[in-house]
Amino acid sequence: MTRETPPPLDLGKHLLRMRVTAGGFLATVPLAVLVAWIIPHRASATLSPATVTVVAVAVSLWIGFSANRDAQKRLEQIRRAAAVHGDEARLLRDHWLVFIVVLLRLEVLVVGGVVVAVWGKGPAVGVWLVLLGGLMIALTWPTARKTQLLLGRVRALRGDDHDSL
Repeated sequence: MTRETPPPLDLGKHLLRMRVTAGGFLATVPLAVLVAWIIPHRASATLSPATVTVVAVAVSLWIGFSANRDAQKRLEQIRRAAAVHGDEARLLRDHWLVFIVVLLRLEVLVVGGVVVAVWGKGPAVGVWLVLLGGLMIALTWPTARKTQLLLGRVRALRGDDHDSL
């Protein structure tokens, strides 16, 4: 049985797709800050502003801060799968999908900040949650180093000793 040589990976294209995705999520932050200050405060029919604030902050923080733990589990799954199937292009596609899930979880902080601004204690509190979400999204910014580490770990699992990208 002969082993087919896979086509060379286009890491530049992968990084561009990852960065465009991250940029799209980052673009929601200034929009959310604007919405938080422009939309008039509305009272909830069933909950006090303090209750809305506590619930929105607690849920947003839990979902946002558990994103890393969830991402580590998902990345481990795709690393193991890639070690078996050996398709690095598929690995990069799966990496992008995991990245989207992480960004969606972090976006919950941004949405939670808008909820606090509109139905909770107001924009003076809600904007801080929006900014925290934006900071956490910015910290996930894709780099070539992170992608090369992922590829290196998969190659090590597979037993490949070549470092060509």
